[in-house]
Amino acid sequence: MNETDSMKKVEVKKRIRQLMAHQRFAVIATEAKKQPYTNLVAFATTPDLRSILFATKRGTQKYLNIHENNRIAVLIDNRENTPADLSNAMTVTALGIAHEAQDKNEDYLTFLVQKHPDLSSFLHNPDCAIIKIQVKTYQLIHKFEQVQILHIRDVEG
Repeated sequence: MNETDSMKKVEVKKRIRQLMAHQRFAVIATEAKKQPYTNLVAFATTPDLRSILFATKRGTQKYLNIHENNRIAVLIDNRENTPADLSNAMTVTALGIAHEAQDKNEDYLTFLVQKHPDLSSFLHNPDCAIIKIQVKTYQLIHKFEQVQILHIRDVEG
């Protein structure tokens, strides 16, 4: 990778981190029986951007879908529903594999509670599962049509 490519990767990672830090909600897309399904979830990321976390109760459709097909897409954006969004909005789509984090990993629980303290009782409910998405690729779109791809192997520090 040359110096220009390296600088671009650093800038893409910076933009993704900023968006992830400022947004509280994401749309996840799952699929079961050849039917797509979307949900709004409260999310957090690990500092290295390798994982996105959200919580759901076991038995929900999204939980069941993940067990049937663990491929998942996550959409995070900063739109404000104004005409300026065409030139100012930024969108990140993360593609990855989802699974339940075992034993409610304390680090993951901490990331979620820090970002969403209002969900603390929900997150500590025994019926609540923390879902960890192992991100393979991020796609950053800004200024409506500028697309940049970041493969997770490119994410360091």
